[in-house]
Amino acid sequence: MTHEPAPRARLLDFRGAVALVVANTIGTGVFTTSGFALADLGAPSYVMAAWLVGGLYALCGVAIYADLAARYPQSGGEYAFLRQTLHPALGTAAGWISLVAGFTSPIAAAALGAELYAARVGGFTPGAPWFASTLIIGLVVLHAGAPATGVRFQNIAVAIKVSAILAFIGFGAAPLMRAVAAAPSAPAEPFSWIAFGGSLVWISYAYSGWNAAVYVTGEVEGTGATVRRALYAGAAAVIALYLGVSAVILYGAPLDELRGVADSGAVAARALGGATAEQALSALIALALITSASSMLLSGPRVYARMAQDGALPAILGRLHGDHPRIAILAQGALCLVVVWSASLRNLLEFVGVTLSLSAAMVVIGWLRQEFAAAHRPRPLLVAAGALFLTEATAISFTALKMRPGSAIAALLLIAVGLASHYARGLRAGATSTSDATSE
Repeated sequence: MTHEPAPRARLLDFRGAVALVVANTIGTGVFTTSGFALADLGAPSYVMAAWLVGGLYALCGVAIYADLAARYPQSGGEYAFLRQTLHPALGTAAGWISLVAGFTSPIAAAALGAELYAARVGGFTPGAPWFASTLIIGLVVLHAGAPATGVRFQNIAVAIKVSAILAFIGFGAAPLMRAVAAAPSAPAEPFSWIAFGGSLVWISYAYSGWNAAVYVTGEVEGTGATVRRALYAGAAAVIALYLGVSAVILYGAPLDELRGVADSGAVAARALGGATAEQALSALIALALITSASSMLLSGPRVYARMAQDGALPAILGRLHGDHPRIAILAQGALCLVVVWSASLRNLLEFVGVTLSLSAAMVVIGWLRQEFAAAHRPRPLLVAAGALFLTEATAISFTALKMRPGSAIAALLLIAVGLASHYARGLRAGATSTSDATSE
């Protein structure tokens, strides 16, 4: 009598996958971006329009990634998708983007942002990033040593975070309605498409994370089908929360106090409810940023482990302890500490926004290529979503190259490094094969 092997227990169910998307997305961006965008655009209504366009951009990306997750139900995200749809070299480049811009830089940005807001609660002055470093080390220990406990911590923290964000929106609803009613029907500031595109660089970063579940598809119960539903549910929840939070921030405080300010959420809370409200919101934002860093430490190392198992990164990163890539998690934490001590928050936001847009655009191009090559007729709604996503990604990239060339150039250099690593690995493999043949 034979026995079927027991199915492997998955780390995440549907709710856990949705929580991963929400936690990964709601981080530094929504509480810091509006102040930067307001400095570029000048009027709250323009900034709100940019948040709405950014949400549409995210939904178009979700439509394509959800279809790919159902087609390729494996962990790895862009790395896995591009290997299948375009070329293994582009998959390797996307893996390097995930390593540097997809997870390492955003985790560092989340930790630095958490330090900024925790300082308001704790009454200390941010200086050397010791708080951010301690936070990263603690999360690494949690996810490497007790992954199931890390998931439970994240789910509980996300529930608290979403509830508190809804409370913040409710708290600011009445002042918001009065401010909107008193606002002029047409903004006095002239509209600039270049400035609008530049603000989308910030906002695209704030929405990055809508694709978080595809990095751990193999760890989700129901794999691709569950991930598809989780992407849509998580993105819809995030868009609604973002529009509410941004409206309260933009209409809840004097514009002169918000323009160009990183901690614009705390400024709005102080204007609405004084020092007590400021401290309460600062604690909420710090929690949001901690869960964002936690979710990325859950997702990112699984990409690196998959790359290592394919030979694209050192083999030691692919070593598993049970089903969990403990060594990759530790390596991720070490890289994050390096970035925390070497880069500013603003520079990180610019670089990540541009780089992730380019990576996601490559995935959409690969999907379109397969869609038109398939035996079935192209699906018009999905093709339209892909075309809209590419249009906005192209606009973001060109605007960044014009307004923030350093970030765009850094993104292109990172892609070049990824491509070079792929072909260098191929040359080494070819040389080894030749040497073995000669010795025989």
